[in-house]
Amino acid sequence: MITVYKMEYKHISDDKSDIEMVRYSSEYREKFKSIYNECYHKMRKALGIQPYDFIQDDSFFESNMDNVYLLLDKEVIIGSVTLKGNEIDDLIVNNKYQGKGFGRKILLWALEHIKTEKIILHVAAWNEQAINLYKNTGFEIIETITINN
Repeated sequence: MITVYKMEYKHISDDKSDIEMVRYSSEYREKFKSIYNECYHKMRKALGIQPYDFIQDDSFFESNMDNVYLLLDKEVIIGSVTLKGNEIDDLIVNNKYQGKGFGRKILLWALEHIKTEKIILHVAAWNEQAINLYKNTGFEIIETITINN
């Protein structure tokens, strides 16, 4: 079983993003696939979710990629986030850039670019680092969901 928290943005922060993100394009496909799998591999393995590398083939890229935004350093993907209506999804930071504040910068950017009042996200209870980031940025847990895997 996997515990997931649904979180809502409750405490509006005055902090602003100082980054620019670009919409995903297919030229980044292989780099994105590598970083995405790298970011989720450890969690999926710890939770017993197979395959451990989620993106197995190009079918992943067939839909919803118009909602994916990348933070780049030249041609290197620092991180990304997916915006789905009022939901922030798949916020990831390249392992080489973790612990340097990029997750917070990407989250602030996402908050500025979602055009709705009620902003939510979901996070695995396993991911304490992300939960702390979200809480410190103004999110509160509003629901606990248990998923049988």
